[in-house]
Amino acid sequence: MASPALTSNYNGDVLDYIITEAVTENEAVAKGSVYVIPDVPNKISIAKMVSTSNPIRRREAMPTTKSATVTWSEATLTPVEMQIYIDDINPRVFEAAWRPFQPKGSLPDKVLDPNIQKVFADIVLRQAQNQMGRLFWQGDTTLAASDPLSYFNGYVTRAIASATNIDATPAGTIAIGTVLAGFANADAAIPDALYEDPDMVFHCSTATFRLYQNAVIAQTYKGQGQAEVVPPIYKGREIRYYAGFPNNKILVCRATSGQDSNLYAATDKANDIENLVVGKLRPEGELYFLLAKFKMDANFSIDSESVYYTGS
Repeated sequence: MASPALTSNYNGDVLDYIITEAVTENEAVAKGSVYVIPDVPNKISIAKMVSTSNPIRRREAMPTTKSATVTWSEATLTPVEMQIYIDDINPRVFEAAWRPFQPKGSLPDKVLDPNIQKVFADIVLRQAQNQMGRLFWQGDTTLAASDPLSYFNGYVTRAIASATNIDATPAGTIAIGTVLAGFANADAAIPDALYEDPDMVFHCSTATFRLYQNAVIAQTYKGQGQAEVVPPIYKGREIRYYAGFPNNKILVCRATSGQDSNLYAATDKANDIENLVVGKLRPEGELYFLLAKFKMDANFSIDSESVYYTGS
């Protein structure tokens, strides 16, 4: 990502850290499931080309019969604007603590040390990462504007709405008695052409994975004992679980941090010259504010190669 424009004495490295951590260090990205395209100010299209099956035909001396049709389509990522705002940073709080990072200058012009600014940012970032992690999976633009998940459509929301993704057969609400059947049905729905692809990964909530662990331990004749760790693997395929993933659902798709991933995201820092600002809240006061603006969207590259399971 490009360095942001600065309008204060705020440390540039710490400023860039705010956006980078909030946007790209949530669970989905940190676990290597999402390919993130940076510096997308407006929108970007992901090309999809599919050929009709059985393109081989008998030889003709003068070919006249078209043997295949290549269909072109595209998925679009249109990052929407978001921001982080803190308006009660008080440098004087640290006058009696953290001596190496005490604010500098005379009253009322205390300057907030970048290390202390980073501490304030960290507190907010932990929650920003949680929210972004939930947005990646559960984001839904049909929710009320005040809803924290209303900014863009997440992968599960897109899978529900898709007419071309693969729907697995439900086996009842995911619980300790049905979770293994849920994984089995999701696995059975993976197309043969993708079945041996090691990057086809199960995605589920942390709660679902914990049910999976308990179900494996509860098996009578095989499985781990109660003192053993149940690995996040089903039939050799990796299970990745996330705190922000919705319960009672499983998604199977290619998931890497590269362009071959089926899970894409696009991000950008707003082009506004004041996209990132730290400064005095009021010229006569002692409080500082922090304002960070950025954009984000998420989409499948090829939703027809994803398997969606919902317990019902």
